Amino acid sequence: MKKAILCSLTGIFVTTTLLAQVIHFDTKWRFIKADDTSYKNEKFDDSRWQLRLVPSSNKGWEGLCWYRVKFKVPRQMIGKEMVLFAGTIDAADETFVNGNLVGASGKIYPKVETAWDQQRIYAIPTGVVKENNTLAVRMFNATAIGGIYKGRLALMTRDAYEKEKKELAATGQSNFQLTTSNGLISAVYNKETDRVETLYPHIFANYDSAKFVSPVAFNISLKNPTQPLSVRYLSNTHVIEVKYKKFSVYYFAPFTTHEKILYAVVKGSAEAIKSIAFKYDEGKGKIQTNDFIVNRNGVAEKYFLFGFTDTLNKDATICRKAKDRLVKKNTSLLSAEVQFMQSVFEGCKIPENATADEKALLQQSITILKMAQVPEQDNLPYAHGQIVASLRPGEWSMTWVRDGSFAIAAMARLGMNKEAKKGLEFMLKAQPVGRFKDNVFRNGKDYGIGVDYQISATRYYGNSKEDCEASEGPTIEIDDFGLFLFALDEYMKSSNDYAFYKQWENVLTEKIAEAIIHNIDGDGLIRSDSGPWEHPLPGRRYTFTSGVCAEGLKRFAALQKKYGFEWKKYSDAADSMYSGIMSHMVYENRVIKGNADDQSPTAHYFHDAGTFELFANGLVTDKRLFETHMQDYDQLMKVKNDIGYIRVFSDDTYENQEWPFADLRVAVAQNHLGTRSLAKELIDKVTKLSKANYNMIPEMYMLGNCSFNGAVPMVGYGSGAYVLALLDYYGDDSPPQGITGAKRR
Repeated sequence: MKKAILCSLTGIFVTTTLLAQVIHFDTKWRFIKADDTSYKNEKFDDSRWQLRLVPSSNKGWEGLCWYRVKFKVPRQMIGKEMVLFAGTIDAADETFVNGNLVGASGKIYPKVETAWDQQRIYAIPTGVVKENNTLAVRMFNATAIGGIYKGRLALMTRDAYEKEKKELAATGQSNFQLTTSNGLISAVYNKETDRVETLYPHIFANYDSAKFVSPVAFNISLKNPTQPLSVRYLSNTHVIEVKYKKFSVYYFAPFTTHEKILYAVVKGSAEAIKSIAFKYDEGKGKIQTNDFIVNRNGVAEKYFLFGFTDTLNKDATICRKAKDRLVKKNTSLLSAEVQFMQSVFEGCKIPENATADEKALLQQSITILKMAQVPEQDNLPYAHGQIVASLRPGEWSMTWVRDGSFAIAAMARLGMNKEAKKGLEFMLKAQPVGRFKDNVFRNGKDYGIGVDYQISATRYYGNSKEDCEASEGPTIEIDDFGLFLFALDEYMKSSNDYAFYKQWENVLTEKIAEAIIHNIDGDGLIRSDSGPWEHPLPGRRYTFTSGVCAEGLKRFAALQKKYGFEWKKYSDAADSMYSGIMSHMVYENRVIKGNADDQSPTAHYFHDAGTFELFANGLVTDKRLFETHMQDYDQLMKVKNDIGYIRVFSDDTYENQEWPFADLRVAVAQNHLGTRSLAKELIDKVTKLSKANYNMIPEMYMLGNCSFNGAVPMVGYGSGAYVLALLDYYGDDSPPQGITGAKRR
């Protein structure tokens, strides 16, 4: 419900100027689960349809539906060729403007073909767009994500589009969204629309299989909009700074107070900020607001607080209590938040020889790791410590074991031992786990883990319950057990926390290490599973799975031996798996193939970027094999006229994009077994592209222009992988940033 103190916006958001000829659509669209060709018509009466927030996911069901929104176009734009950005849609669409089909992606009939990961960009001929218009999208909604779930929703002239393409090519910027979070809530600011698009009550996407996390507010913006001069993360922290001509606005979720409140702090002269006000739309729950001015040493800060109540958050006085505390203390919470994150930096290992850009990206990666972990103040106790795979607006805002393990390893390498321990404890305490001990597939074969186990076979819901569900049946990923042991080893190397290890040794042995051993085939390889890329069962015997499990068991055996527990069984199993890999996965003694099942180099998954991990994690140390392996993979997996790598040699638009995670793991392998200069080139590429995009790392780079694609920002597979690559390159024995010798500054 729109609040009375706010002005209503309907139809369009013009976010730059009319001269710039860019229009952004309203975020409230009409929606119906039905199909009729008349829905495309401009004059169709959709007033009885549901209102839906766009972009947002529409997961959990499958079928045909329609979205509609009305928009106005300034007269000076009419009569020109237009370009429509219609968002990213899961799965297929037919898009109409004023009843005219302007574009389609994927196929709806006779058989659905998905284009779930593609931003829709459609050319609109001259004469279609008028002053008053209707955009209608017919789509097939897929279960996994569904809806117009992300991406750009805008209309511009062809001239503006071509100009923008040149500007973006020159600057390298393709991402315009920034997220602030304290692990409890998250809010997404969009530079293009100059508004906080969404405020979420949790950082994860699902409470459980039947309940999704919905925004409590959206469209938080200045009541009298003005053009921002610049946008950035302030000093590489979680604070989003938006500068205007006469004042600045700072958005943040506070770490120092552990509140579920989004703060918007306006700084400027008392005269400039006294009349500033905000507007917003209310989502699920009830929004609380408060605003007040704090004057300190002649500097005025005007605070706007956005709290909320819902079924889990019932304190209706949270904003009032926050105001009373700040007024009483007469301190700057903005300054305290920046100082807090800088103190985190000071406790981390930041290589002295790293470049200024590398240090900036490393600091922002530390911030993202912090923002992506649920703290103990969350009102869901079993959620504490979990680390989501991507922060919003990224679609992977759930906790995968795989991504979380790389995030935990990065935390440990940095010296963030408290955070790393919490991440491990989340998985060790998660309940209930073990749903897929038995899982008979439709071919009659049991692909379950086979024994009692503790670590999820895929990922977790926000309440820590195991989630292995997919549209084509459960995905069973045995590599998770090996990757958890890898993360555990990194934590133990950094902390030497014997008490922690002793507390959990029985679980580590019986429900993690034994789960790996139970799933080793007679030839030393892990049996068929869904693999690192979550393919439907019956799957394959993936090299990545066997490789990370062998390395995980090897490291676990060393820990067991160090602390006086049974170790030889796990060492022998690791050796057996290594022998199996070298005997069955090495093709013509020169290249490690992606799985045991594909025998021909032309097979779809013969070449798999997952094989890079066996060199990066230290399992395979043969320099000659690494050299010939890379020579082979460079022919098919290396991006044309570039230095990065795709995930799988495939015609699938998701698999054949460049993956920064793959680039960074190759960098680690090159640093140890190949050429250090090549490692540095890959690190430099990620650093440069991230610098142009608020020091965030995406899931993918688009082929051809390296624009950001997929989920942004990625956490374990983004920030975590960068931390590991950079510390590996420079050596991670640097003292914490705030320590000189044995003394803290």
